[in-house]
Amino acid sequence: MLTPNTLKTPFTLEGAGLHTGARCRVEVRPCACPGRSFVRDGVRIPALADYAVQSPRCTTLAHDDVSIGTVEHLLAALMLAGVDNAEIHVDGPEIPALDGCASRWYAEISTAGICPVEGEVPLLRVPEARWITLGDSDFLLAPAAEFCAYAAVAFPGTVAAHLMAGGPVAACCPQIVRARTFAREDEVRALLAAGLGQGVTLDTAVVLTADGYLNEHVWPREPAWHKVLDLVGDLALVGARIAGRVLAVRGGHRSHVALAKQLRGEWVMHIT
Repeated sequence: MLTPNTLKTPFTLEGAGLHTGARCRVEVRPCACPGRSFVRDGVRIPALADYAVQSPRCTTLAHDDVSIGTVEHLLAALMLAGVDNAEIHVDGPEIPALDGCASRWYAEISTAGICPVEGEVPLLRVPEARWITLGDSDFLLAPAAEFCAYAAVAFPGTVAAHLMAGGPVAACCPQIVRARTFAREDEVRALLAAGLGQGVTLDTAVVLTADGYLNEHVWPREPAWHKVLDLVGDLALVGARIAGRVLAVRGGHRSHVALAKQLRGEWVMHIT
């Protein structure tokens, strides 16, 4: 039996949303109730794939006409820190971008501390090796004693034409949480014209060029590590700890969430 963890103390962070640019405030509170959930305008939205709705370039949860965008980095930080139960109060349409990754969230969680609470936390064990194709993305799943996440990315004409990163998430946590969101140089203007990326700066995002990076990057394979971060955050929507290897090839939020839904549906009998 696995004992769930929650925060010892609450914490608050605020900043501009990555896509909307709107000022957003988030308070993450300890919670004895099972699972992670968001609360906005009095509406509770469980952090489960069942509540995910389609949105461009981020993961959005919605319930009763209330939505919260860009939840993936905060959920990844909670999952990496081992926080199973949390109540996340949001004032704004989107989780703040902060540093464009999960390091601020992870640091605040570490400062707040975690503690066990009564109950049981579900564990999803990948029972067998399996190849899954979802849209343009492919996923390889295989059994493992712990959660291992990998991402292979291919952005032709850029420094990230062929990159791969990943490993056991507990051991790779420093690389995962510090990897910032990214975009190709030729798509930045198109994103802004589409009303996206309004809160992005060269401090919070990596811009890929044909020869390298437009700005300073943290890790040699930072775009691939950021895909691992997104994968971990999106698979948090399974609603369980995971024991298994997951390799995402050309993954994205839409396919990550589709995989989380499939795991919750097909393999619910393996959640113990």
